[in-house]
Amino acid sequence: AQATGVQPHLALTPREFEIFHRLAEGVTVDDIAQTLCLSPKTVANYQTVIRQKLGVESPVEMVRLAQQHGLVGR
Repeated sequence: AQATGVQPHLALTPREFEIFHRLAEGVTVDDIAQTLCLSPKTVANYQTVIRQKLGVESPVEMVRLAQQHGLVGR
């Protein structure tokens, strides 16, 4: 299910988008978990859902998608 051109902020819940944005900025799952008072497992689960919703398979693709939509610096 390749969702090319999907707007990340429209496809994701606010919490998923927050995690997506942090991942795209290179923040680790453990650091995100600590910041948001979640378990690393919960953040990893979010990451899986986010990848499925956005149709990306790797962290690199996630960063590229965020860059295309001007969500993180290039």
